[in-house]
Formats: sequence, structure tokens, C-alpha cells
Amino acid sequence: MQLDHGQPDDIEISSPAGAKLGRYQSWAIAVWATILIVLCTRGLLRPGSNSVYPIFANAARHFLAGTDLYEKTDGPYRYSPLVAGLLVPFSLCSDSLGSLLWRLLNAAVYLGSLAWWCRAVPQPALTANQRAIIYLLIVPLSVGSLNNAQSNALILGLLLAGTAAVTRQFWNLASGCVALACLFKLYPIAVGLLLTALFPRRFAGRFLIALLIGLGLPFLFKPSVYVLQQYMGWWHHLLADDRQNLPVELWYRDFRLVCWSCQQMLSPMAYLAIQLLAAALMAGLCAWAKLVHLDRRRLLALLLGLGCCWMTLFGPATESCTYILLAPVLAWTLVSAWLQPGHAWLRSILVLSLALFTVSRIAVWFPGGARQMQIACLQPWAALLLLVGVVGRELQVGRAGQTAEMNVDRLRSAQAA
Repeated sequence: MQLDHGQPDDIEISSPAGAKLGRYQSWAIAVWATILIVLCTRGLLRPGSNSVYPIFANAARHFLAGTDLYEKTDGPYRYSPLVAGLLVPFSLCSDSLGSLLWRLLNAAVYLGSLAWWCRAVPQPALTANQRAIIYLLIVPLSVGSLNNAQSNALILGLLLAGTAAVTRQFWNLASGCVALACLFKLYPIAVGLLLTALFPRRFAGRFLIALLIGLGLPFLFKPSVYVLQQYMGWWHHLLADDRQNLPVELWYRDFRLVCWSCQQMLSPMAYLAIQLLAAALMAGLCAWAKLVHLDRRRLLALLLGLGCCWMTLFGPATESCTYILLAPVLAWTLVSAWLQPGHAWLRSILVLSLALFTVSRIAVWFPGGARQMQIACLQPWAALLLLVGVVGRELQVGRAGQTAEMNVDRLRSAQAA
């Protein structure tokens, strides 16, 4: 992979508006246009095939009818009552049209928020072709979640928009986006808590209010008794969602699989201790970065990287498609490492992580591939490599910055002498 360092690409085509598009930009547009056309066509023709959309639509219809959202007869609905209410407009359409609109919403929020994040957060700023390379690198981890109509793309888009909004000091928007992500699935609270710890005065109160508003909205549309019952059902479902007693190929794809591959079994309490320890270490690293006055954009990139690594590698419910959460982090860290001289070891780790993720996605195309991939533990090992890369990149960049400052100080001292 060859990245430009700010110079214009050597191959350009003219857009209808007369602007020039670089080679990588053209490839990114073509690849993503093809992906979206194929996925939307598939959703129209076979909305229930290898898709969780029917679960969403049925939950919305249950909410509209005032019946139990968490009945097992319609599939494992895992989201809050608020999400069921928000999905009602989709459920009023046919399954084909609703599936199409749902996929388009996920893709639009994800890709649009990533475009904003790529312009607002990375430091130094990325060129257009570097941003296009990021869009190409996220493909292996992104297609699966969009294909089966999971909400992970939407959740990730909200987290990207939330962190990008912080750079512009749009605190209400940032807190609203992160809170909505948490109301879809609880584990994005990791990013919310990191933002709360780093920006307590500007983010914490707004974030809490946004969560309370989201939790309270269903009471405006349904009787209080019904809504309370659904929240109790949601909480019970979350507590009962444990797969460790199932065959290993059905386990969640997290750090427990890494330990199992090393012939170490973790008890529930041991895993909880590891989760809390990992969260404390990541929060401590972010706090240290703020203490040394790290640039806000670099701090937010680090925060998102650590938060997404925790949600997947140490989270409570990581499935194969959940690893879309790492797609932008992996792509940006790889591009950043390629632009920095002397980072060969870091590049090797990140390339290996991308290769493992890509192989894991290709494996599911073949009969029995998903089971073999689970047993091989490719995804959690790839996530662990990425975590090492995220931390290593920040330490290496920080060391390079300190060296540059020391050289400047020495030059000034020599000139003064």
C-alpha cells in the first residue's frame, strides 16, 4: 500500500461538477457504490435471509400493539424499549422496503459520520486520498454487519459523530449521539464514560440528561406499567445472556476465547475482574494523555480506539459482526503508522491484525468456515494485536515528539551560546 503525503495523485478523473478525483477516491466510491447496490438489492429481494431485520420489525410491531418485546418466539430482541419505538416507522412498511430503508440508514450514518470524523479528528490532517484509503480498509470488517442488517454500523456512526462533535465543542450533539448509541446496546457506555472522565464539566451532565430523556421517551407513547415491564424484561434478558455453557463455537468472540486458545478457562468472576482492570488501564492511559496536555484531536482518536477495543475484546456480548466497531480505528492507525518513519514493527502488527480480520470474514463464505474461525480465535487475537498497535502508536508518536522538542531546545541553547 502506497500512501500519498499530501501531494496530488498521479491518476485523476473529472467528476461531473468539474472537480478532480484521485485514484483512491475513485476506487473507494466505486467499491462502496457496488457494495450498497448489492446489499440493498439483496434486502429488497430476500429481506429475511441471513438478516436480523425481521427481529427488529417484529419488536416494533409488538411495541405498537403493547405486547411483550422479549418473547423468544420472535427471536432474541436485545435492545431497549426506546429502540423498538424508534423502529415503528420501518415496521409499517413491507419487510422488503423496511429492510432496504434500515440498511440505507445504517450505511448513511456510518459512512457520513466517518467522513466527518476523518476531517475533524485525525492529527495531522488527512488528505483526500488518505481518507479514501481508510474507506477501502474498512471494507472487510464492515460488509458483514451491513449485510445482515445489524445495528452495529449505526452505533459506530453515532460514536464517530459524537467524538467528532467534541472537536467542534458541539457538546449537546456529542452527548446525544453517544447516549443514543448506549440505548441501542449498553457497552458503548465505555466511550461515554471515557468522555465523562476527560470532559466532566462539559460532557457529563449533558450525557446523563440525554440518557434520562432517551429512557423516558417510551413513557410518552405507552402506559407506564407496560414500559416498566419492558425495561424489566430487557434487564432480565441482559443478565441471562451467557453463552459460556454452550459449545465453544457459540461463545462470544472476546478475550475469553484468547484464554481458551491458551488452555486457560476464565470463570465469570475472573472475566469480570479482567474487564474492570482493562477499563481502568484504558481510562488511566486517557487521563495520562490529558495530563501531559495531548492535543485534543489526538486525545479523541486515542479515546475512540481504546473504547472500541474494550467494547469488542473485553465487552459483554461480542459477536462476529460486532468487530465492525474496530474498522475505522484499524484503518486510521494503519494509515497513520504508514505515514510515520521508523514504525516498521507497528506496521507489521497492524497488517497482521487486518489480515486476520480479513481471513475471518472470508472463512464464513465456505461451509463450516464460521465454526472453524471461531475455534481458531482469529478475531479476538486480531483485536488484541490492534490494541497493542493503538497503544504502541501513541507511545511512539509521543516519544518522537519529545525527541523533536529536545532537539529544538538543544539548537536554541547552542545558538544562545
